[in-house]
Amino acid sequence: MIELKKHISGTFKKFLFNIIRKRKEVFPKILSVEFTSACNAKCIMCPQPDMDRKKENMSPEILDKIIKDCKDKPLKKINLFWMGDSTVDKKMIEKIRIIRKELPKVKLYLSTNAQLLGEERSRILLDEDLLDVINFDIDGLTKSTFEGIRVRLDFDVVTTNVKYFLNYKKSLNKTKPETRVTIIDMKPTKDEVEGFVQYWSPLADKVDINHYNTWGGTQDELNYDDAHKDSKHQDKLKESQNEKFDFACTHPWEEMVIGADGRVGLCCLDHELNEQVGDIKSHTLQQIWQGKVINEYRAKQLNLDYQSIGSCKDCNAHTYQKDKLWAKLQKT
Repeated sequence: MIELKKHISGTFKKFLFNIIRKRKEVFPKILSVEFTSACNAKCIMCPQPDMDRKKENMSPEILDKIIKDCKDKPLKKINLFWMGDSTVDKKMIEKIRIIRKELPKVKLYLSTNAQLLGEERSRILLDEDLLDVINFDIDGLTKSTFEGIRVRLDFDVVTTNVKYFLNYKKSLNKTKPETRVTIIDMKPTKDEVEGFVQYWSPLADKVDINHYNTWGGTQDELNYDDAHKDSKHQDKLKESQNEKFDFACTHPWEEMVIGADGRVGLCCLDHELNEQVGDIKSHTLQQIWQGKVINEYRAKQLNLDYQSIGSCKDCNAHTYQKDKLWAKLQKT
């Protein structure tokens, strides 16, 4: 009887997973659009400073093509950034305005280090209701910790810019955009996480403690296993070093990343676009999402053949996906 129940449960999970998988393969739910591949910071946990890809801004032509391909599609959200910080792009506001006008039902999410945000940009973003969510990456409660992590940034400038945005939003009595402040839970920040949450919680709508990842094994291991503020991060060092993916990663079914030059990558962690699945200049987003190249990658992951995918073989993203429904449905 027990074996029969296990069989029925396994069969149902497989059935449900295949339904979800097929629906996800119609069109991406999330796009990450790289306004610029350039950044004004040199963060110790990020591969961007050493990235070989050209540092450039996305052209109006590529952005227009992306928007055209998204019309009347079941797209839910656009991340207005990828490897660079979008505030580096002097035409950031103009680009967001165009997307907001052409895709009014799509949720727009900006994440920034806030160094170049400034008062004028903050007022425009808020006055014109251009965003649904804005996230400020701060990664430190104190000036010394922050500037040791987010190299080239000024703690006082960043926190002043963030507080201006938060206070101006409050003065307008607006509910949008949702404001978030984040800190990565890693060795250099471990002693400041709790204080960070206490400090920013009364000011922002939400304070996120983000799990540290190694960007496909390209960055130093900064996870740790003791005294986490967020219990979900406990044992992440052990999991990162000793475990591997035993399920298909969610990224190739969930999110499409588009580089500043129009090339499309397999995953947001493939910062060099080594696993390129298409190019917006020669194909539509839907053609790429349903195309042969990305489906070959998906098949490899379903077969747990991660070793044949250079950007995936050392990835530790399984540590924060393993407890999600997508992963659980694949395990019998």
